[in-house]
Amino acid sequence: MLEKIPMAFKRGTIQHAKGFVINKLFKQERYGGNHLPVKYLQQGYPLEHRKLIQEAIEELSAEGVIRIQKKRTGRSYANHATLVWSRLPKARGLLNGFRDAEGLPRIAQDLKTPLPIRKPR
Repeated sequence: MLEKIPMAFKRGTIQHAKGFVINKLFKQERYGGNHLPVKYLQQGYPLEHRKLIQEAIEELSAEGVIRIQKKRTGRSYANHATLVWSRLPKARGLLNGFRDAEGLPRIAQDLKTPLPIRKPR
């Protein structure tokens, strides 16, 4: 499921939501010891489709693309997410499918170089 996904995803699908989560963590460089509270992952996604974000987080966690850990926040604990950098090359299809759908440049195999934006057919 993670290897090659060549097309742009339609908004409101689980693939689009998974791509959104990966893209958000990738853009903010949230890997290694740098975490983001899970409650902030849904911000920026359309309100009518936000229920998909929690399902996407669960699937990505089960696939090993993101890691969820309890971290201290003030006086309590909350779940925080981080990308697993070693699994990101296999999830690049989800990342690029989301980026195609949103009109953003795709990411090359080195995970650093942006590729030219594809023109719609």
